[in-house]
Amino acid sequence: MSEFDPNRIEVLSASEAVRRRPGMYMDPELPGLASVLAMQSLCHAVDEAMDGRCTSIRMQVDGERVSVHYDCGMPLHVDHEYPGRTVAETFLRILGACSSRKKHIEIGSQLCQIGLGVLNPMCAEMEVEIVDEGHWTRLRFERGVQQWPCVVQPADRPDGTWMEFSLDTSVVADPVLREET
Repeated sequence: MSEFDPNRIEVLSASEAVRRRPGMYMDPELPGLASVLAMQSLCHAVDEAMDGRCTSIRMQVDGERVSVHYDCGMPLHVDHEYPGRTVAETFLRILGACSSRKKHIEIGSQLCQIGLGVLNPMCAEMEVEIVDEGHWTRLRFERGVQQWPCVVQPADRPDGTWMEFSLDTSVVADPVLREET
């Protein structure tokens, strides 16, 4: 057995931890894993639908690319638990953040098994555009890493969330989405 060497300790970001050890977050042998991951993108929309705030959810699959649109926004105000970022950024970057903040616990247990914060690092890329309560932003992630700062601007468009992503084949071996799943 080798001795403990504190110089070999490596601190990983949450995204890198998911990417290096995806088996800690889900079963990599699960049949239809890509489809299960794609369904995670709907957890916020369904939670809001339970309150009547979201009335339309659309998912489109084009090969390995998934597009989701629903008619309510993710919150764009500053997150009181993570100052310096919006609640939407927290949902997309912090492991378990969206699932632990569900208003309807049954959504968290049935649909949001791993949450957006785990889905995001499993994607080669993810783009999200959000309009919420008169505010707008666009976020881009590559392998779970936010590519530019979140800039929230005024908007005069209806609330909505548009999300597009493709799973990263270096993390998810079979990125094919299956309708039966």
